[in-house]
Amino acid sequence: MTTATKTMPKEIYRYIEHEIINYPRMMERINELTQYLTHDKNPQSPSHNTLHLDIRIERLSTVVRCIENVIRNLNSLGDPYHEFIKLRYWRTNSNATMEGIAQKIHVSRRTAYNMQNRIIQMVASELGEWN
Repeated sequence: MTTATKTMPKEIYRYIEHEIINYPRMMERINELTQYLTHDKNPQSPSHNTLHLDIRIERLSTVVRCIENVIRNLNSLGDPYHEFIKLRYWRTNSNATMEGIAQKIHVSRRTAYNMQNRIIQMVASELGEWN
């Protein structure tokens, strides 16, 4: 008996990729906002909206935790996944093709695409965006 696999809509796929790409910046932003709330806040200022900042920090923290959980799970699968994530998503000014990334981590191009799909699906599932 075969089961049809549902494909993830492109919009969700791109959103998840965007979240993974922005993971390092999210960490910096959480630190900036937390520092602002703890050190630089001015209770006299009417424009100061701590609730808005708290909500923003919580949302960013949730995404960061989900990505970290997936990375932790992928690390148990081996080093190629961690190296793939760094090369595909976190290397700045990287215009490396999937072929180039596959060569660097010593896997086939098809395996690299499968790794990418697995990572995206795991993060989407962790965030509750796709099952």
